[in-house]
Amino acid sequence: MFHSNQKLDMKKYNIYNKIILPGCLGVLGLLSSCSAFDDFLTVYPTNQITGEQFWEDKADLESGLFACYKQLTTTDFSRRLYVWGETRSDNVIARNTSNQNLVDLMNANLLPDNSWYDWSSIYKEIGFCNLALSKGPEVVAKDASLSQDDWLPMETELKTLRALSYFYLVRTFREVPLNLSSSDTDDGVRNPVPQSSAEAVLTYCINDLESCKDHGMTNYGNSVDNKGRITKDATYTLLADMYLWRAAKNSSADSVAKYPGEAQADYQKVIELCDAVIANKIAEYTREHETNYYGYSDASLTPLPLLLNVGQTDDISYNSLFGTKNSLESIFEIEFSSTGGYNKIVPYFMGYYVNGKYSNANAILQASAIFNEISDQPNDDADVFSKTDLRCFETFYRSDSWTSTSALSAIIKYVAGGVNTSESSDITNTSNCRVTYSSGRTEDYCDANWIVYRASDVLLMKAEAIACLYAEGAPELEEAFNLVKAVFDRSNPSITAIDEIKYEDYETPSALLDLIYKERQREFYGEGKRWFDLVRKAEREASTTNAVALLSSKFTSNSSSIKAKLATLPSLYSPIYRDEMKVNTALKQNPVWTSNETSSRN
Repeated sequence: MFHSNQKLDMKKYNIYNKIILPGCLGVLGLLSSCSAFDDFLTVYPTNQITGEQFWEDKADLESGLFACYKQLTTTDFSRRLYVWGETRSDNVIARNTSNQNLVDLMNANLLPDNSWYDWSSIYKEIGFCNLALSKGPEVVAKDASLSQDDWLPMETELKTLRALSYFYLVRTFREVPLNLSSSDTDDGVRNPVPQSSAEAVLTYCINDLESCKDHGMTNYGNSVDNKGRITKDATYTLLADMYLWRAAKNSSADSVAKYPGEAQADYQKVIELCDAVIANKIAEYTREHETNYYGYSDASLTPLPLLLNVGQTDDISYNSLFGTKNSLESIFEIEFSSTGGYNKIVPYFMGYYVNGKYSNANAILQASAIFNEISDQPNDDADVFSKTDLRCFETFYRSDSWTSTSALSAIIKYVAGGVNTSESSDITNTSNCRVTYSSGRTEDYCDANWIVYRASDVLLMKAEAIACLYAEGAPELEEAFNLVKAVFDRSNPSITAIDEIKYEDYETPSALLDLIYKERQREFYGEGKRWFDLVRKAEREASTTNAVALLSSKFTSNSSSIKAKLATLPSLYSPIYRDEMKVNTALKQNPVWTSNETSSRN
């Protein structure tokens, strides 16, 4: 499953970890406050670095652990988090066709020779995790300074990073090889490994994290590590997400017969895990601010860990999450350079979203047509954003010449370092509502992190689980609505009582789910989650009909052909990269896709 030129060459791997990695981590800031990592700076003669000599002590094991974090920041790995999770969705369309592979992917021309389906960088991460996990108990036995209690949190970090990698693979390809082996040599790396079912991979990862989830760290002592390394909250959140996905897959009639009661049990686990994270996030805020609420003037109104946009000037939530980074709301971020100035993900966005801060003249991607208009009422069927929603300008650039009918196509999430508005009761009123963007990041200097999970994920996952678990009339549905409303309200601080969303309009589970998916689209635009949401929706409904209907706004031609191509659930998953099939002869191609099919879109 690895390419021949991307094998786990252990000699290079050891040199990388002993000599190169410490410098990289210094740039990342992960070691800035941890004097225990001084051993990483030791430079060993290359002729003394062998597999056995490397795994001798705690410093070696920690170095292996941080190699896993470093792999997350590599170009090949990090870009796929966005491309796999966003570009096939109804959020974006192509502005030009300079990247044919990306255009093909967006047009449902899923060709097996498209390099975007190369998963080797993800399996490289899995291989690093497997190796460190296999060596951990050996190092504990060798190094008296490393106790079992020291190892267990590290083990949880490694297992969580491995599970996260598999979760991306399952959501993108459905059936993938489940490889848990490791070796100090190249032997076995290229052995044929067949695909396992999505159910089997998810179940293994879920059980694996259940066995270690309570050993995770709760506080590393500084905000960078608390957000940039796996914590107990990060493990719980990933577990909740995997349970939610497995429950959706097992909600069809056929799956209920095969796995009776599993979907309901999984939805209940989502709720329990989310409740634990919510409580921990509120406790975290309390430690930092000696209050039990997030920004509200009345603590009794705030049982949820959301920073509030109080007033009409500073967009506190965006500026904290995407501007200053490592927010109290954040659960896990991929930490990029804060001093070197070059981020592997965001400049990539800039080339595709904007060109030179906020101009999208040469951008490859832009917002799809459903974002061209702003509605007077929230949750309008035709439009995504309404006139009081600050996220509209957190996501899209509004120039001085913008009018209420201008297309909001230049995407700036992560690019803008700060967003401020002078008045937010009607963002279409250009006379009163002025928008200021600060600290615009450029390709030459960008210090943004990539947020994998944050508090809004947890609130909306819990709401979705409740909506799927309980029948109409259950009081729990109102709790789920209130979770969604809390996320909506904080980005609509000036909405009037007559315009706000109301429970009586969303009392049924189906209406509530529609609201949840639309709120997720507003909240997580550009964060690599929308396509996975559509696939999860289709899996739950055992049909692509509704998911494909949402995609209809994206295609201005060949829509009937594209709908036909996406008529079955396997068509929502990607083909196996042709080069991978040459390396791993046990792989079987997704039968939906053939190399001679193409569709075009204007």
